[in-house]
Amino acid sequence: MRKIIWGLVIVIVVGFIGILVLVKNTDKKLANSDNPAPAQTQPVQTRPATSTPPTQATSTALSLPVKYNNTQYGFIFSLPADWQGYSVYTKQWTGNPLPMSDSNAKQAIYGTEVVIRNPNWTQADRYEDIPIMIFTADQWSEIQQDNLEVSAAPFPPSELGRNQKYVFALPPRYNYDFSTGFEEVEKIMQSNPLQGY
Repeated sequence: MRKIIWGLVIVIVVGFIGILVLVKNTDKKLANSDNPAPAQTQPVQTRPATSTPPTQATSTALSLPVKYNNTQYGFIFSLPADWQGYSVYTKQWTGNPLPMSDSNAKQAIYGTEVVIRNPNWTQADRYEDIPIMIFTADQWSEIQQDNLEVSAAPFPPSELGRNQKYVFALPPRYNYDFSTGFEEVEKIMQSNPLQGY
């Protein structure tokens, strides 16, 4: 009887370790797939805002003089001076209705993600990107009600700001790869850098 119990304990421990290794490898693969080289790496010319965005108090005294103005979706993102010459590319996020079933398995929902890339980023030294997921108000409501999943993470994206048409959010686990400069990106995010208009 003791041999059976010890055998079961060993099987459970080995299975648990196997699951941990699988989860760790999956997170690494997801982090690597979320960091593609941009199709266009030319610096984006910034323009002054065409509308004055509402002001928000910042939580730190970080200076953010460089502005990225996205007129298509209506937001301005402020960056530190050393981000002058940044590049921007877009990619698509995919969402799945919850709960998953055979009837809604093929009804994926898609949206845009704007990625701001540090000007020091290279294939050899991948600096941390700033990803901004863009949702309609209805999509955001579905995410908040746990009716729409847009990530493998066990928690939803974090809201950065909004305007009358869109909600802008930071993907969960965006910085779990600990790329060069991830600490700077965290400081930028603490400064409420996104203003919707």
